[in-house]
Amino acid sequence: MRFVSFGPRGNEQPGVLTGDSVLPLTRVMTDLGLPRTATLRSALPFLGLLRDAIAAALDRGDELIPVGQTRLGPPITDPPNLFACGANYFAHLSEGALAMKSLPTLPVMFVKPQSALSGPGDPIVRPAECEQLDYEAELTIVVGKGGRRIPADRAAGHIAGYMIANDVSARDLGEGESKKLNVPVLYQLMRHKGWDTFLPTGPWLVTTDETGGYADIRIQTWINGDLRQDAYAREMNNNPYEIIEWLSATTTLQVGDLITTGTPSGVAMGMESPKWLVPGDTVRIEMTGLGRMETQVREESDAR
Repeated sequence: MRFVSFGPRGNEQPGVLTGDSVLPLTRVMTDLGLPRTATLRSALPFLGLLRDAIAAALDRGDELIPVGQTRLGPPITDPPNLFACGANYFAHLSEGALAMKSLPTLPVMFVKPQSALSGPGDPIVRPAECEQLDYEAELTIVVGKGGRRIPADRAAGHIAGYMIANDVSARDLGEGESKKLNVPVLYQLMRHKGWDTFLPTGPWLVTTDETGGYADIRIQTWINGDLRQDAYAREMNNNPYEIIEWLSATTTLQVGDLITTGTPSGVAMGMESPKWLVPGDTVRIEMTGLGRMETQVREESDAR
């Protein structure tokens, strides 16, 4: 199944993709005993029941809305947490300005704020302070079953599905005073990763019964039609199950949590002459079986 959240920003409704149309799920979910105002996150523990209820709704002729006639928001509009895994592809860590002499083996986790979340067609807003705006295509886990200290060999049962995300980064704003004072702990990760609109997601959440395993998902990014990133998810240093084991040892995972899994090589920072994102650029990300996400870059003053 391919789930979406659609409608005006801040007032999205849950839906499911059927062909080129969206079946609104409000009635389906209320029939299952969920509140009328429930978001898609509320339905994730009941995917089996939801599948049967969707089939019944289609049989009775519930209204369908053409995808092209509505806005798609982030599939999960209200995730409890936006977790991110960095430094998870050796090829990325070995490119250009990074060129690390030794490579990490443990997942590197951090959190992005809720205000970073945006939909698959919403603009990426370049902050007025930023001159080095970068893209990072990332396969994203959607947690369907919460838990603590989840072993890797059971982690698949805690994944509702996968979707596309772009972990947008302001490369020139993270350093802060860390280099000047030679104190790495002063690194400004929030300024690097946490700006509004810095986590576009979508276009839909694809459940694991449809995606199958993660390994053969191809991750590709184009900037203005120029192919920049091209890799497979199996190239990760730590796979989704290992990430869940590591993260859940620290914190209890909740239904609807999002976990990005790192980006492959090909980002602007890794180039000999970096091609930073500028207003007017178009970022297109495609992943096997997960669809296409296309976003435009805007100047902060133009987005107000």
